[in-house]
Amino acid sequence: MSASDASDSSDAADAVDTATRQWAASCPRLDVSPGEVLARIQRLGQLIEEAQNRRLRRRPGMLVSNLGDFDVLRALRRVGPPYALTPGRLRQAMLVSGAGLSGRLKRLEQEGWITRTTSPEDGRSTIVRLTPEAVSDLDRDLENHFAFESDLLRSLSADERHRVAGDLRTLLLDLEARIG
Repeated sequence: MSASDASDSSDAADAVDTATRQWAASCPRLDVSPGEVLARIQRLGQLIEEAQNRRLRRRPGMLVSNLGDFDVLRALRRVGPPYALTPGRLRQAMLVSGAGLSGRLKRLEQEGWITRTTSPEDGRSTIVRLTPEAVSDLDRDLENHFAFESDLLRSLSADERHRVAGDLRTLLLDLEARIG
């Protein structure tokens, strides 16, 4: 079923619809429509993160067991050889929060997935690099990872995914410019 089919169904309602009806009944003059979008984005983020963490914990042989650590490895892998960034650039390249990056780097280094060395160009800076084993293990899992992500979005057609991605890009660029 596509998202448009779900929205056409009079039975299809989520917790946000319930909250919106409650607000309309108790405070009819309030415009709560922004909350309809934001609450759904927040809930989707929670569900997606939970699903990704479950996938990482349940797959035998996975490099890491949480999304934050996996995001560090993915960010390093997608920049291409030599799979290295400074911690500042790594934080910018991450798709999830960079909070706790030093702890993640320490753990990933102890587990043998990254190395940290002093930058040859600037002795004050550190270079974080994937180990060859991490590159190899990531490469073995990438197809499965993107198939998993595709499955999370199976209720959307390719055109719907493209439209939603564009709308979210517009919102993200605006909020990053104004807030962050």
